[in-house]
Amino acid sequence: MRKPEANAIALCPVCRQPMRPTSEKCPSCGAERHYGPRVVDSAVCAFAGMVLLAALSTLLLPISLWTIMFAAIGLVAGFLFSHNRFSGDRWLK
Repeated sequence: MRKPEANAIALCPVCRQPMRPTSEKCPSCGAERHYGPRVVDSAVCAFAGMVLLAALSTLLLPISLWTIMFAAIGLVAGFLFSHNRFSGDRWLK
């Protein structure tokens, strides 16, 4: 039997077992390739941005409509941060 060519095999980034380079799921450990942020990543970053900017707003100003505006800006900023941070592909188990 012939040995496979070197470019026909890739190693799984999680378990280092050989697999096809076009695979989306490792047959050995079950790790999957994900593109972009998961829903949990987006939700956590958006919530953290909302809380941080709302807290910063209440430190600078008394609670008012500005606090709601800062919270909304923080929500959007956190969401955009998550899409920037997790924009590439990654292997998750």
